[in-house]
Amino acid sequence: MFTNADQDTFDEYRALFIPRVLHYGRTRGLGVSRRALELILDYKYGAPDEGGDGLLARWHGADVVSLMLDWLPREGGQTPPGVADVRATLDAWLGFLNEEDLLDERSEPRSELLGVVDRLAEAYRHAVANPAEHRIAAYMHRLMDDLGYDVDDADDVAEFESEVESGGIAVDEDLVAAIASGEEEGPKSLFAGPGRAGYTWRAPRLLADDELDAAIEAAPTIVRLRAQAPDELAEDSAEAWDTAFEAVGDALAERLELDEDAFTDFFGLAPDEFTASVLTSLFIERLALPVSLVVEMVAELGDRLDVDSPLTGVEEARFTTAVGLVLDELEKLGAVEREAPEEEAGPVAEPEYRLTPLGEWAGYEELVIEDYTIRDFDELMDETAEVLVERAAAGEAFSETDLDAWISARDAETALRELVEVARRTDDSTHRAAVRAVTSEHSAAARAVYEDLRDDPDFGPQARVWLFDAGFAKESDLEADDLSWVMLDGIAALARMDLLDDDQFDELPAAGPDGTSLFDLALVLRHPETAFLLSWFGENHPDPKARKEARTALYRFKSGSDSRD
Repeated sequence: MFTNADQDTFDEYRALFIPRVLHYGRTRGLGVSRRALELILDYKYGAPDEGGDGLLARWHGADVVSLMLDWLPREGGQTPPGVADVRATLDAWLGFLNEEDLLDERSEPRSELLGVVDRLAEAYRHAVANPAEHRIAAYMHRLMDDLGYDVDDADDVAEFESEVESGGIAVDEDLVAAIASGEEEGPKSLFAGPGRAGYTWRAPRLLADDELDAAIEAAPTIVRLRAQAPDELAEDSAEAWDTAFEAVGDALAERLELDEDAFTDFFGLAPDEFTASVLTSLFIERLALPVSLVVEMVAELGDRLDVDSPLTGVEEARFTTAVGLVLDELEKLGAVEREAPEEEAGPVAEPEYRLTPLGEWAGYEELVIEDYTIRDFDELMDETAEVLVERAAAGEAFSETDLDAWISARDAETALRELVEVARRTDDSTHRAAVRAVTSEHSAAARAVYEDLRDDPDFGPQARVWLFDAGFAKESDLEADDLSWVMLDGIAALARMDLLDDDQFDELPAAGPDGTSLFDLALVLRHPETAFLLSWFGENHPDPKARKEARTALYRFKSGSDSRD
């Protein structure tokens, strides 16, 4: 699971996967292409808003379509891999995952996935042999979709082509030529895949139909419009809300005395896009936000803000006014609620805004329209333990609350056993830390799970220390290096999550339980995070002497001169 992983983490594991899969393929006579494998892994890791979802071991037919009709033609370079290489390499990757007991149970059968490769073979060959034509087709498909044509309906396609030929639909020929040559990047392809971002955001608790209707009809703007102009709003509540929401952008431009072009030139977003960006920024962040932070996010979306070019005073004032107006309208539409600053925050503290349940629905709908794939809360509750652990380990806001809800939706001991199993087999200290934390909150139910693993040759130290910390074991039940191993693991997790600041450095133990320095302890134990810890401390410790000691220890570790006899 790499949905929340940064590029460096993915690159580290990608480098580990490749030789193992190549070996798997060689021993089975599969013609595995290293380059195809690299591209397949890169696809499934994905970009934030295109490509795969980061779930390297979960594959569906849509993934294969996106891989072959978008990713490989676009990212495969001058000579993308041939169909035979793609098929054999995907076959080897799925087979490797299955043999290692890593293949996600929610994947479609291997034979069906390879069948999709076969069905797309000719379309793929044509795409890679005719890149300019493929790029133009992707652009025209997107244009059709944006205009409401069904790209899979022959009649719609014919009507669209006729309208283009007659000039009824204007096509920018210069733009088409630039896209064909590769000088200009076209809009996102319909086959581009969802990317990872949607799975990293909140999993909204979507209102049921009757709850949604009630929330919409209670919104002050809807109440007012129903009374003043009952014939102007659709009877359907969701349609009525959409109509009122779409009017906010036009009203905003009018309030600022800007026509649409002038508004877009200044803010980098059209009025309707500006309004939507305020809503989606609150959805993505999940936490309540002050206006100043919403301004930064909206300005960044409009390409009006970067590190080297902050907003001027005039720009910031105008953005703040515009965002404030939108928030006022969203509050009247029942989508946001305002939280007054606490008294101790001082007289200049800003109020903060968060989405209401109606706002969560609206933000979700807006992002889905933009082709993001987002798990709702019910879908998250049906997910595997790995997904919940990875979210929690990444520090996603309220992910601990989601994890508690996931446990509550199951038999507690069964759920905790699944979570501990993730900690037992992962090699990521942040995953282990997340599991230690959540199982400590459910210690009574987790006790039996850890008791069963106290003599496990690999997980035993963690199980024994957990039982000791929870008060279910005595210190005499621990083995020599148990506390030291778990202590190093916890420090590594804090470092990986960027949670070690100067104050916490001061609170770190200078040595392990037996008096051995942390650096020497990491060397002696050969902890799996030893190289990371020594490298991290060598770069980040506030004490220059300690940085030098860590770098020296890292050299000794890599040379193997301090391994335990």
